[in-house]
Amino acid sequence: MELTFSTHGRSCDLALHPVSEKTVRKINQYGSEVYSMKPMDWWRKGNTTTWGMRIDNECVIQVSLDDKKCEFDRNLITATPVKIRRRMYLDSKAKYLCVLGYDNEMCKFSWKWDNIKEFDPSKFEFMVHQWDRIMGEDNYFILDEVRYDGQFANKHDWCEASGFTLVPPKVIDLEEVRQELSQGSLEHRGEPFPSPKVLAGTV
Repeated sequence: MELTFSTHGRSCDLALHPVSEKTVRKINQYGSEVYSMKPMDWWRKGNTTTWGMRIDNECVIQVSLDDKKCEFDRNLITATPVKIRRRMYLDSKAKYLCVLGYDNEMCKFSWKWDNIKEFDPSKFEFMVHQWDRIMGEDNYFILDEVRYDGQFANKHDWCEASGFTLVPPKVIDLEEVRQELSQGSLEHRGEPFPSPKVLAGTV
């Protein structure tokens, strides 16, 4: 039988990039105009991007076995978010990060596995990023990848895309974040990560 896990909602193509003080000043001066500037043209390149589906109230999730709908608790998706990419920067020497990209492209993602004998929801594994403090919004989850019974899907589809708008660039002061976390603040929940105070409003 064929197992299908599908989501329909808002997809994300977001990047966390270490940026210099000079670039921070440029972002403060030009805002979203930096997307059209050649020095910022690299925001979609490299391994710093997170591309996936927003798991929010607008996201429709369906699990089926040979087109027959199965019961599924969507809370399983967001139960154990990963921290890999953020920790990579916290442990580096970078001073500032910039959030770039979009998070509102309506589309559909689906994962399909062949030769499934029976459905057991506990066999799903979800790679989910939680960006509450990065994006300044509670319960900001991004579904990146799905496995079933330890296996990646035989087929992964992305379709019905309908366009997007870019988010305003947001700079995060990593030194202040490191200080907060060393004092016991939570990575996932709390106030948005701080922007640079010294550079705010400068050109």
